[in-house]
Amino acid sequence: MPSLPSLLLLLLLVTPLLTSSQTFTPSEHLLVETSAKNLLKNWSTHPSFLSPEIVTEGTGTPLTKVPVPDEFADSTMCLDGSPFYFYIRSGDPSKVAIFLQGGGLCIERFDCENRAKTTQGSSLNWEDTLYEESNILSQDPRSPLSNYTHVFMRYCSGDTWTGTNTLSSGPGRYDLYFSGHNQVAAALSYLNKSLNFGDTQNSKLFLSGASAGGIGTNNNCDFVSEHFGGNVEVKCSPQAGLFFPENTIALWQSRIGIKSMTTNQIASIYLSRMFSSHHDKSCVVHALKNLDPPSYCWEGSYLTPHITTPILVAQNFWDQLQIDNILCFQDNLKHASCTSDFLGDFRRHTVEQLTDLSVKQDLGLFAPSCYMHTGNLCLFNSDADEENTVVQGKSYLDAVRAFVEDGELLVVVDDCVGEEGDEDYVPCNEVCEMHCG
Repeated sequence: MPSLPSLLLLLLLVTPLLTSSQTFTPSEHLLVETSAKNLLKNWSTHPSFLSPEIVTEGTGTPLTKVPVPDEFADSTMCLDGSPFYFYIRSGDPSKVAIFLQGGGLCIERFDCENRAKTTQGSSLNWEDTLYEESNILSQDPRSPLSNYTHVFMRYCSGDTWTGTNTLSSGPGRYDLYFSGHNQVAAALSYLNKSLNFGDTQNSKLFLSGASAGGIGTNNNCDFVSEHFGGNVEVKCSPQAGLFFPENTIALWQSRIGIKSMTTNQIASIYLSRMFSSHHDKSCVVHALKNLDPPSYCWEGSYLTPHITTPILVAQNFWDQLQIDNILCFQDNLKHASCTSDFLGDFRRHTVEQLTDLSVKQDLGLFAPSCYMHTGNLCLFNSDADEENTVVQGKSYLDAVRAFVEDGELLVVVDDCVGEEGDEDYVPCNEVCEMHCG
């Protein structure tokens, strides 16, 4: 951790960024980068942030690897420059479900270069077929999406599906390609040109993703709607994509007195610049009007109010990944647990954020009182002996079914109370430990 004098200097230098416009000097960018690396570095390297294991055996029809259209070959590379593929399973040609795989992100040269040597950053060793059985691409007949054409977007860009690097523009930071947003655009083009999807009225598309894929769902939701114009009814459902609840300040950041910038702002500025991120148009208009950096639109608390496409947000009260490995990790390294006051504040920030969003038109919520990341946010528990997480009598499957079949956006937020009557930092949902694959 930086010394106390350097931290005081950091505090003095960061303060002006809050009131500045979207233009930053090189020294200010360097300052934000230093803060971001200190804040986010454990996000990129912790094992829990790896993409879920690819399943190569299952029941029914597998998803099959497909190359992007030729015109996208130079703009959709994985981190190492290898070609991007998505996986598709044919179904109703007028209905499509797309899932953006999660798996963290990369922050610094060493972890970006390491990621590029794995299947999270290179397609060279990708399997020809795979299965996805617990989430929105499940073939289980109980799913309202089971008969859709399924598209699995495998994560190899490390950029939360927001990057826009191309061969013509050259590689991004560390001579690696961040092209996640371009990969989404390529999949949409394939659906349109190869399957004629979107050419006629009354087509439907459901976009979802978990963790980094949840961030990507937020950032690409309106883009997908705009791509097809009025011919396709688009609906989105980010799972654990709220990075971070509004006004979040990391515990170690607060303890040493750096409160001039929130975790949200530091992460957004650094990551947007690093990834050359695509940003939602209406959110950018809002940012410019308010003299905020457009990069703030990367993160969910700033972006979600400006998403115009119907959206079902699935988010736990306490996001375990954010708390354990980003916001409190400096304390955890010193074997000091996150304080109950901080956990109470995190829950309060999350609930306030969700409450504010709940009044937004065309937005639904599924919010359990759980200390989890994505492990309980899926349609089906892969462990048959376990129940699903239920909020006010509804599971996430129930919320998705109402959204897809009836066009109803449920707002179900846990109102349970902890064993000792304390709901501030006691996860009180009866079933939190699930197995979403």
